[in-house]
Amino acid sequence: MPKKRWYRSKYLWLTIFMAISLGSLGAWEFFTVKADKPTYIFGIVDRGAIVSQIVAQGTLAAVTTVDVGTQVSGTIAELYADFNSEVKKGQILAKLNQDLSLADVKQQEANVGTATAQLSDDTAAIATSVAELEKAKVDVLDNQHKFSRQKELYNEQLISQDDYETAQAALDSAMAAQKAAESQLESARAKYKEDDAKLQQARGALETSKVNLEHTIITSPISGTVINRAVDVGQTVAASFSAPVVFSIGEDLTKMQVNTNIDEADVGGIKMGMRASFTVDAYPGTTFEGAISQIRLAATTVQNVVTYDAVIDVPNPQLLLKPGMTANVKILVEKAEDALKIPNSALRFKPTLPDTQLDEAFKKAGEEKFWSVLKKSYRPPAPAPLPSGASMGGTRGGQLLRDSGMSAKSVIRGKRVPLWVLGNDMSLRPIVAQLGLTDGMSTQIEDSKLKQGDRIIIGYEFDPNHPTPAAGSRPPGFGGPFMGGFRR
Repeated sequence: MPKKRWYRSKYLWLTIFMAISLGSLGAWEFFTVKADKPTYIFGIVDRGAIVSQIVAQGTLAAVTTVDVGTQVSGTIAELYADFNSEVKKGQILAKLNQDLSLADVKQQEANVGTATAQLSDDTAAIATSVAELEKAKVDVLDNQHKFSRQKELYNEQLISQDDYETAQAALDSAMAAQKAAESQLESARAKYKEDDAKLQQARGALETSKVNLEHTIITSPISGTVINRAVDVGQTVAASFSAPVVFSIGEDLTKMQVNTNIDEADVGGIKMGMRASFTVDAYPGTTFEGAISQIRLAATTVQNVVTYDAVIDVPNPQLLLKPGMTANVKILVEKAEDALKIPNSALRFKPTLPDTQLDEAFKKAGEEKFWSVLKKSYRPPAPAPLPSGASMGGTRGGQLLRDSGMSAKSVIRGKRVPLWVLGNDMSLRPIVAQLGLTDGMSTQIEDSKLKQGDRIIIGYEFDPNHPTPAAGSRPPGFGGPFMGGFRR
């Protein structure tokens, strides 16, 4: 019987076929399946201080700033103060040309003199009218007596009717003269009142002229420092509708204030007395301290952004701070010392798993009741790679995948949220924690099984040369052949 050649053995070829199949399957797993699986990015649970603060910009100003203007028009004749001059209350700052004011005063004085003389004439006319009236009254009495005697004689027919009528006419004439004298007296008194009013008006005009003359001398209403001088000698100022500003004076620059623009979303978190710190560009290495003294109710709207002015009182004993400087303000709202904290990116992470696998993960963690409430609103977004160049340091060129950003305002204090870790069996496991204070970068966690040094998942990355898995595909740690390893 001829000897059977080795290459004709069906068992040999079956063995070779099995080896090739297994090798191909392994190669497919290594180059395809493994390449499509995410690699998790981890953060560390740490301890430290968390400071919640509001960041805003403001402008420095003197606590009291007075704009000194002029109430009369004229030309600046003399200046007695300049920029940065220290002035006292009542000190002369400037003088306007007084020629027109002096001429007006003289004219009004002449008007007062004329009105006074006219009033004197009216007084004399009243006296004359009074005398004439008294004379007329005497004449009336005399003619009444005469008429009475003539009437008696006429009744006894001792005088003629002509004599009787003559006596009657004399009495009527005397009474008419009395009424004329009374009218003349009333007219004189009326003219006196009219001229007296003119005199008072002239005196008022004289006082106004004198006040205007005084206003040509501009004095300081407060003691302080001249911040701004708006005029020069020879310049004409017009006070027709409003008082033009000549000087701006800041009172006691050793006490300053910062007027800040606080966003309406933040204004509810600040209160009077809160401490605030700020820096200015002039002294980048120096931090200044102050306290909120006022939260003004008047809102300012710029491009549909509503802000409120929070006034911060700041001591300035060395006069380093100048009015008008821009202050970069931080208002301390709350501070937690030695807090157990996590990076905020851990709050953004949601595994892209089917509902059944999420149910199983929360069940294993003993959080079924919590999950039954949370699952209605817990919908992780489908991952999508970030644009090229958005990789995280130390991720070997992978792209970090996260959902929408989360600011400090998005972290609700007291809310219970799931944080994700890898269990000993390399499966995803949720740990429920209660959120505390946040600073926008880290958040305090309370009532949690996590401890300092634990690693939690903050995101995952994919090789940019391979497509990302669709939502619901199984990431590492959830079974299946040749699932590949984890990057820690």
